Amino acid sequence: MEIRDVQDIPERFNDALELFWGYWGQEKNKPFYEQCMKYANGPDGIPRFFVAIIEGQLVGTYALLRNDINSRHDLYPWFACLYVKDEHRGKGIAANLLRHGEVVAQSLGFKTLYLESNLDGFYEKLGWIENGITYDPFGNSSKIYEKVLEEIK
Repeated sequence: MEIRDVQDIPERFNDALELFWGYWGQEKNKPFYEQCMKYANGPDGIPRFFVAIIEGQLVGTYALLRNDINSRHDLYPWFACLYVKDEHRGKGIAANLLRHGEVVAQSLGFKTLYLESNLDGFYEKLGWIENGITYDPFGNSSKIYEKVLEEIK
């Protein structure tokens, strides 16, 4: 498996867009995802969008974002959009994508990485610590997880 920044594989941009939007998007917000991904890699290195590729097939995604559309704008970067196609689950791909995101964020000079989720047990097994609650614009809440990146070897 290889993990590639979408900006580095322009010939696969539309495939990556379809994968991100197809799982995370809604009927009318494809242009939102397209612009987010097209204009990625700002002055601080984020946002960034990555895909996991196995034998030429895009099988998973993640992004590093300034904000994951939540109420905690004081925290960043956010690890977001973690997705692995159903037929590739249970193979450690999600954990590899998560570790890749940690390394990329650390290489960009960030000391802590955040994510939001209500999934129990998965992130804790990988060294993430639950640290609070965040809210989305629709009134839903999620747990905040953080990972201190200085601990990554």
